[in-house]
Amino acid sequence: MRRTLAVLALSAAGLAQAATVSVYSSLATWQAAISGSAQAQDFTGYAPGTDLTGVAVLPGVTLTSNLGPVQAFAQTAMAFGPRANGNAFYEANYALPFLAVALDITGFEAIPGVPSTAIDPGLLSLLFADGTTQNIAISGGSGAPIFVGIISSSAIASFRWTEAHEGNGGNEESGLDNLRVAMRAPANRLPLPGSLPLALLALMASGLMPLLRSRRH
Repeated sequence: MRRTLAVLALSAAGLAQAATVSVYSSLATWQAAISGSAQAQDFTGYAPGTDLTGVAVLPGVTLTSNLGPVQAFAQTAMAFGPRANGNAFYEANYALPFLAVALDITGFEAIPGVPSTAIDPGLLSLLFADGTTQNIAISGGSGAPIFVGIISSSAIASFRWTEAHEGNGGNEESGLDNLRVAMRAPANRLPLPGSLPLALLALMASGLMPLLRSRRH
């Protein structure tokens, strides 16, 4: 019986393994690594000022921000609320099980000696369908778009882009552009959330307890 429980424990633990994640800094390398084609949203089809909050800008993909409405602006997605508190972020949620996503971060400046630009990296936080997370520090530059591509062994549930801080205080204003998705996971590949294997193990163990007692008697 101890051997049986040990096997069950190992099996359940295996279900909760963290996602394997690869990060790409160029569109070309990301495209070469994915299988199949990608769907993209460059926001050129939206009139300036269109409220994109909660709108499916790609199949199963919606945007929000703690700054207020996410709007179409100069062919990007931007939020214009106050950034003085220094905690500004955007979020993208994926209702479909994509294993590969990408985005451009726009307007992100980090120029030494210029206090109106970033003095630290921004943070891209990824949440996966298996319940695990990963943080990626992104450094600014001249303001040209910064590409970030992700390929994961587990479906990507969401990302949060937390803006960097300016030398003058508050956050360095940035936007999102060229959102891309690819490699939708088959239904039978979707992992269980991290808590479910433990619950499953508990149920299986409790089911074996009556059998153990009967053998003792």
